[in-house]
Amino acid sequence: MNPLFSTSSLMILESLSFTQTLYAFDFDGTLSRIVRMPGEAKVSSKTDDLLKELAGLVPVAVVSGRSIHDLRERLSFQPPYLVGNHGLEGLDATNDALASAKSACDKWKKALNGVRFDTGVEIEDKVYSLSVHYRRSRKKKKSREFIEQVIAQLQPAPRVIRGKSVFNLLPAGAPHKGIAVLELMQKIGMKHVFYIGDDDTDEDVFSVADSRVMSVRVGKKKSSHARYFIKRQSEVNVLLKKLIRYQRSLNSEKRN
Repeated sequence: MNPLFSTSSLMILESLSFTQTLYAFDFDGTLSRIVRMPGEAKVSSKTDDLLKELAGLVPVAVVSGRSIHDLRERLSFQPPYLVGNHGLEGLDATNDALASAKSACDKWKKALNGVRFDTGVEIEDKVYSLSVHYRRSRKKKKSREFIEQVIAQLQPAPRVIRGKSVFNLLPAGAPHKGIAVLELMQKIGMKHVFYIGDDDTDEDVFSVADSRVMSVRVGKKKSSHARYFIKRQSEVNVLLKKLIRYQRSLNSEKRN
């Protein structure tokens, strides 16, 4: 992984301003800080303002495991593109696919609601996917192992994506963030995509073998497939400012 804010990396980042590029952002841990309660996640007013400003200059997408309804509640403006539930919402999923995903989630939720989890374990229903959080558990290892055992018995068998103290359950065969980002890029006619995220769910984008994707991870991790990294979530505002400056500089040159 290479530091995004090095001179050579910034030159590559700036070069995206000269071509048709989609700028896509994960939500939790990227636009917002990681919090103990998923419902408490929010974007700072400064980040919100910068993202809105960038969206006025270039195509911007928020790609998240959260539902689209949830994302709309957490932003002060409507980004041009919102993709929720890891790619199931916001693109061209058929009604049958959504109905099938909801049916699977209803069955999982019913089964999980009948399980006696440790205190601090919470089930988040996102209609087309579920998340089982254990960040607030005082016995994280025990909770994690127990949750794994329970999930292994669910029917139909879900696709499981681990995150930071969370298990994300998706219908088998459902799209993931990597598929969603490439599909959106093609749909709106972009030649490149910049994507930044912080979690294992974002590895589906980071591992895409496509030179048109510039991938950035929040936090350096040796095993990550992201090509670049920033050190911490608080540096996202620095990144947004740079992207805005690059674009405004390019627009100024065009006018002259």
